[in-house]
Amino acid sequence: MILEFSIKNTFSIKDEQSISFEASDTINDDENLHCVNLGGKKFLKLACVYGANASGKTKIAKAFAFYIHFLTNSFLSLKPDEKIHFTPFLFDATTANEPGEFKLIFYAKDFNSDNIIRYEYYVKLNNNKVLEESMHYSPKGQKKLVFERFHEETKKIKWGTSVTGAKKTIEELTRDNCSVVSAGAQAAHPIFLHVYNHFRARFRGMIDDSGETLFRYALERMDKDEDFKRKMIRLLSFSDFGTITDIDITERKIPEHVINLFSEKVINQILPKGELSTAKDVNLVHHYGTDFSLPLRLESAGTQRIMELAAPLVDITQKPSFCIIDELESSLHQELQEMFVQLFLECSDESQLLFTSHNQELLDSGLLRDDEIWFCNKSPAGGSEYHSIVEYTGIRKKTSRKKLYQADKFGALPNVDLNALKELFRAKKNR
Repeated sequence: MILEFSIKNTFSIKDEQSISFEASDTINDDENLHCVNLGGKKFLKLACVYGANASGKTKIAKAFAFYIHFLTNSFLSLKPDEKIHFTPFLFDATTANEPGEFKLIFYAKDFNSDNIIRYEYYVKLNNNKVLEESMHYSPKGQKKLVFERFHEETKKIKWGTSVTGAKKTIEELTRDNCSVVSAGAQAAHPIFLHVYNHFRARFRGMIDDSGETLFRYALERMDKDEDFKRKMIRLLSFSDFGTITDIDITERKIPEHVINLFSEKVINQILPKGELSTAKDVNLVHHYGTDFSLPLRLESAGTQRIMELAAPLVDITQKPSFCIIDELESSLHQELQEMFVQLFLECSDESQLLFTSHNQELLDSGLLRDDEIWFCNKSPAGGSEYHSIVEYTGIRKKTSRKKLYQADKFGALPNVDLNALKELFRAKKNR
């Protein structure tokens, strides 16, 4: 499980910012529901980030997903001469040419035992190459080096005593634009393969409100997994879409003249070699005395959103996972948002959820602890800054968090000059 991560000079984040999943010692509310005890630490299951539009609440989630993807997949996802696709903080001439930094503290099984131990990973990179990278672990409570890339003295990889075997192979595989972990996993080294498999099994990626990729994934799972399809139908039914009794998925061939309308790049993406040019038609069956079949495109945005979120909800409640959802409330009624969070808290085991939201009602819903709520503000220099409620003083336990937020106690609100806007629109109207 993730204890903490820190990010510097990436997207809208200028100075180093951290999000912690370590439960606060000052809060003991619903510990059985919100906390997991692991390796001598108390981990939170949830972190929710509030903030005005363009403040950076989405960017810290996006930055985290970027670095985890680089940690695990850079060897396979990037070509040898490809850029890393890193974006620094651009509202400063200095930081625009400086590298980004990422620190991660997580707890997982030791690679050669069932003991849960602490790992620390660090990387500094720019768009062309990795400048520094290291990993430490604590098998017996004491911090030990696994590797250190571009060591000050050797300028190469410095190995800890626990790394034996194919070190030369890993050095040869490690390119400027990939992580040692991803290269070591390809060399099948037990330590790096262990870390690689840990994140590959747990990290569910970032879910935004576009949902297209996620929806295709849900359709494929329903097509192949009858149990998942039954869960999807029951989830829709129990979420007050009670008339839905079945989901009918049929496959049809795409006409050649339609395929020819797409560019060559799109055709290569949607028609991999050896696959037929087919599309899936999805209809939801509603029962009103008799059955009526309705195309998915005619269903409400809320119905479609629940279907998109069904797959990650099943995943994070069935097995240990880490999932990011941007704007959880998108197209969902308040009750359905609370249902999603409640199901996650009550049914998950060793899973964690990071989500962003504008929904102020959740602040007083009783589903979020103070140490799980974060507010994103913009500094005078334009950088995103993140603070949890527990970092603010003078907050009484029974005071409405929603009212405090609206009273600008935590910042993270849009700064709208309504009078200036009125003058602007009146002037335009008069012209």
